[in-house]
Amino acid sequence: MHKLILVFIILALTTFNAFGNTIADIVYTNANIRTMNEAKPLAKVLAIKGNKIVMVGTEDDAKSWIGANTQVIDLDGKTLLPGFISTHDHLIASQWTTSGVQLYDATGKQDALARIKAYAKANPDHKVIKGVGWDKNMLEGLPIAADLDKAVPDRPAIILDNTIHDAWMNTAALKAANITKDTPDAVPGVTYWVRDSEGNPTGAAIEIQWFQSYIDIGAWDPDNMIPESAEYLLNLAASNGTTMVLVPGIVTPNIKDVHGGMEKDFETAMDILQDWADSDKLPLRVQAQPFFKTPKGDPQRFVNFGVRMNKKYNSDLLRSRSLKIHPEGNTVAGTAPFIDPYKNQPEHRGTFNVQPDTTMSIVTKAAKEGLDVFIHTDGDRSSRAAVDAIIEARKIDANNRSALHHAIWVHPDDQKRIIDNKIPVNSTPSFTNTFGGGKLDNERMIGYPRIETSLGRYAHFARNGVKVGISADVPSTSPTMQAPLFVVDGATTGLDISDPKNTEVFPPSWEPMTIHQAMRAITIDAAWMLNMEDKIGSLEVGKYADFVVLESDPYEAKPGTAHQISLLMTVMDGRVTHKVQ
Repeated sequence: MHKLILVFIILALTTFNAFGNTIADIVYTNANIRTMNEAKPLAKVLAIKGNKIVMVGTEDDAKSWIGANTQVIDLDGKTLLPGFISTHDHLIASQWTTSGVQLYDATGKQDALARIKAYAKANPDHKVIKGVGWDKNMLEGLPIAADLDKAVPDRPAIILDNTIHDAWMNTAALKAANITKDTPDAVPGVTYWVRDSEGNPTGAAIEIQWFQSYIDIGAWDPDNMIPESAEYLLNLAASNGTTMVLVPGIVTPNIKDVHGGMEKDFETAMDILQDWADSDKLPLRVQAQPFFKTPKGDPQRFVNFGVRMNKKYNSDLLRSRSLKIHPEGNTVAGTAPFIDPYKNQPEHRGTFNVQPDTTMSIVTKAAKEGLDVFIHTDGDRSSRAAVDAIIEARKIDANNRSALHHAIWVHPDDQKRIIDNKIPVNSTPSFTNTFGGGKLDNERMIGYPRIETSLGRYAHFARNGVKVGISADVPSTSPTMQAPLFVVDGATTGLDISDPKNTEVFPPSWEPMTIHQAMRAITIDAAWMLNMEDKIGSLEVGKYADFVVLESDPYEAKPGTAHQISLLMTVMDGRVTHKVQ
């Protein structure tokens, strides 16, 4: 009996201090803390116990939380912020899309071909030459196999564009994949092979038409590529301060096979991550979405799969509680659907891969199951269809948080509906500034005044009370651009931060986000979009201990330079996932 009492006394002494408070495991003192909690925006001290925050306050407050076994860390005035949340990055299986020769900064066609040739020469053991990063401005139009043959004549080569939507294949690759004039297009006008006047494929595959060919030429190795990609990209994101990511579709060459390969690859990847989560090896919280990008899928069957995934993966570390629809191509390829015709094709308005009635069906059926749906929108007609569907979903579930993702082009009438209905929006700033020839492409394809009234309106939405998230959308931008503060810099300047010497504000009259709006977009507003605002996104008592420590304060940085601030430590779930030694 006496021994039992002694055990309780020892336990009490190590759990509570003289003030009667629970003793914190770690107390961070002398910090510049921005909590992103509007009711208490600033603090000096943060205390955690286990994986939760137990105190946010002053140096005097800290005294009552410190015991004999508490680790006290003096941050010497450094800045402590909530962990950054990415609301759109394909960080699980997408690294394969950015492997091989890098062409993002090639100066033109000849430079691109020279780089490809040098890479092939340096890698004679590679059965397939891969690469990424071209755009039509760089290559002076769509690429052709004959040009790529000059650089790689002896084996298949497949080089992806800077959006990862289109591919450039050489003759050996077309032959290995058995691509001929008789090979059908998946969705004519949206997902297709570029052909000559006689119908022969010329070497360019538009809007993931190339996915099956990637498998057929022997480039796809899922057993190694999925875990290797996830490990690399998730740890990269942690080093950038990311503590949670929404993965809007696990990108593999099987994503078009919505009721077959997509489901199999999704569950395979999630099982890998579940093993990592169970062994404390998962460096970020992950919310992943099944992916619908096909004209042939069954909406109810897709939603049913989402329901099953939600039940199977439903923890605060690894979850699947929403769905993704990708209903179109992209503006640069002339495939995104627009309300008014393209400037350079007066009779052409683009078309859908997933028709609006299918989007409506998925979104409303998902709402009945308590699932949100995030809809990729590039063309303004696609944005309109998404707004229509989300408004209907709100009639079923008033708390439905389905969102437009990218919202690259939005007609002014639909901008008003987004604002009036407070429909959340995620944006990738690089998709609406000068990155990747964006200014030239949009001026050529759409032109003014639509550029000024309808392109990249996410800052306008934020100014009008809409919840906005911002993110890099890796791999459609380089993994080197994933850092949330890199994205913040794009959103607060309107500039291509990846090429600061050759950029300008675009659209010309564009008004940027404030630093506070942009920081909310990677913290508390991002958490709200993922239905996690009661657990992460701000530094408050009872929330998870997800935070970052920076050398200095982004709020005080010169616009466009926040990403240059040294990130000293990332903590997720009370566990250090990155630390500068």
